[in-house]
Amino acid sequence: MDQNLNPGQEPVSIELKNVSKHYGETLVLTPFSLTMEAGCRTVLLGPSGCGKTTLLRMIAGLETPDEGSQIWIGGKDVTNIPAEKRQIGFMFQSYALFPNMTVAENVAYGLTVRKEDPQKIKETVARMLELVNLEPYADRPVQALSGGQRQRVALARALAIRPRVLLLDEPLTALDALLRHKVREELAVILKRLGITAVIVTHDQDEAMVLGDKIVVMQGGVIHQADTPQNVWDNPATDFVAGFVGNSNKLKGTLSNGILDIDGGTIAVSDLSPSSQERLKGLDQMTVRAFVRPESASIELTAQHYKEPVLRVPVIVRDFHFMGSFIRISVELKSHTKLVKVNMSEIPAGIEPGCEATMIIPASDLMVFAGSKVEEK
Repeated sequence: MDQNLNPGQEPVSIELKNVSKHYGETLVLTPFSLTMEAGCRTVLLGPSGCGKTTLLRMIAGLETPDEGSQIWIGGKDVTNIPAEKRQIGFMFQSYALFPNMTVAENVAYGLTVRKEDPQKIKETVARMLELVNLEPYADRPVQALSGGQRQRVALARALAIRPRVLLLDEPLTALDALLRHKVREELAVILKRLGITAVIVTHDQDEAMVLGDKIVVMQGGVIHQADTPQNVWDNPATDFVAGFVGNSNKLKGTLSNGILDIDGGTIAVSDLSPSSQERLKGLDQMTVRAFVRPESASIELTAQHYKEPVLRVPVIVRDFHFMGSFIRISVELKSHTKLVKVNMSEIPAGIEPGCEATMIIPASDLMVFAGSKVEEK
């Protein structure tokens, strides 16, 4: 940790032990245990309503977990300790800045409430504004700032109290797309420089990949995977992760005698990636779900030779969409009516809406999961 910016603070771990949450009879978080290592930037990623913000608020002490749940921070049980005594910095989605205060006054707010020494407050505010590159704006009203600048003021205020843990709830949602890309890079640099234990909530996959050392993928109150960004991408633990991360296309098929029949194309299990082979090990006569990311597939009119094994799926081309750096081709599976998307750098010659073609998927890029047993006829 940068001791000049957060003197006297060492990063601490967060341990969640058998944590769950009900609202009345509704189960919001299924019981789970999870460790967030000291100094690690952990991203809670999932669709709206998956429970990620509820989990963040429980760590902060703003929500009470179910009886029997335990939340440990820095090796101490804080489950029953109120929020104001947990030494946590919380950056709200709305930023919650005070419009009648200057930038410096907003950053100093938490320290002022604590009645800390005025000279120390002044020094801390100066350090925080230096950290977020806002020194020239110290005396300006926050309403005169841009969205990105207000975001940095909120971050500086959360850090000024020298928290042991920093929590960020959808920190970039309020920004437009272009600014969001810029600010997330800046935020990643700041958090890495500080070395503080941080937990970040987002539904944006790109944001999760940039900001996180660890990504916790959630859906329906269940944690599906907690791993490094690369492992979440390369080795999804469940079919939900495979479909959600990377906005993958979902295909369906069957497994029989080591051969997969997927939407009219066939491929041997032995040609799949090691992780897919492991998931299908020892199984037979099963339905399967296969996932492929749009950028991994391609379209062809005439059969080509490939060095590596590929799955060939018959399709009907339906539409093209120019997306700037790539072209998205929407195709319909001939085995059943469903549109899937393929991203290519250019449209192959002869491809036009309504034509029959073949979708090519490298076997190593298929993420295959077993379904249910196929009933014998």
